[in-house]
Amino acid sequence: MENVELSTDEIKALIQLIDLAVKASGLGSAEAGVVLAKKLSAHLEQPQEGSSDFKLVEPEVVEPEVLD
Repeated sequence: MENVELSTDEIKALIQLIDLAVKASGLGSAEAGVVLAKKLSAHLEQPQEGSSDFKLVEPEVVEPEVLD
């Protein structure tokens, strides 16, 4: 078994490509497409420890300037 690291955006893009391939080829590839898409989707639902490409930051609060 080989492991491949993918970002969240890459997983989403791969699922979209699988969806397009299944739509283009019909029922013949639907079963394989569903299996692969479910495996990929499961990783989107799990919280990823420290592997996120993004950090959550608090918005900066700026006090309005009072003009005289």
